[in-house]
Amino acid sequence: MSSQRYIFLSPHFDDVALSCGGLLHHLSRQGRAIEVWTIMGGFPPEGTFSDFAKEMHLEWGMTGAEVVQVRRGEDNAACQVMGAQPRHFDWLDAIYRQDPTTGLPLVNNDDELFGKSPEPGLVQQINDILLQEITDGAKLVIPISLGNHIDHRAVRQAGELSGQVDLYYADYPYVLGDPNNPQNHPNKWSQVSNQLDEADLKAWQEAVLCYASQLSMFWRDENEVKLALRNYSAGGGGRLWQKAPTT
Repeated sequence: MSSQRYIFLSPHFDDVALSCGGLLHHLSRQGRAIEVWTIMGGFPPEGTFSDFAKEMHLEWGMTGAEVVQVRRGEDNAACQVMGAQPRHFDWLDAIYRQDPTTGLPLVNNDDELFGKSPEPGLVQQINDILLQEITDGAKLVIPISLGNHIDHRAVRQAGELSGQVDLYYADYPYVLGDPNNPQNHPNKWSQVSNQLDEADLKAWQEAVLCYASQLSMFWRDENEVKLALRNYSAGGGGRLWQKAPTT
């Protein structure tokens, strides 16, 4: 990996930190310039929340007006720990978007969140920005979109449409239960070798803990977070992937 600039696309504020926060710290220590671009980081209009979005707000313990502001602050803190520069774009999270055809909420439950296809217009908009903003020599890293979340698939599709993707990361923790885990498909994926040390792991743990509003979605407490990341890293998780050459 020779480029001095890496751009990681994160569908939501915590996806890159969760998936490969230790690696970002590792690359930063090597002198690489690391950027994390959160794509679905926009502020939703007040008074337009669907019942599904309201359920999410209740689970997070925040009102709609607070969610994005709090999460942007969490992301800024996490990026500082990882040695990365954050950049927040203004597309809305799927729970706030409307179906472009019907004008109704795009997703109303988990089945739709992890089952509906991304809006082609949104994918094209993201692609257009990537083509404008990514300069020659930068390495673009995108999610594999494991777990099938509509926003993760939108970001992957936009990245691949741009023709500028260099590397992929496995979406954690969705990767743990996805049969498409690249570790299970060596004929399709090859892992980029990076040895993460204890300092990288601790930075990874600290970065993930910055997203306090989201931890209860996956874990019971901070100790469980730290143990989960340690185990994932020990098993080879948190590294980058390339598509294997086709024969």
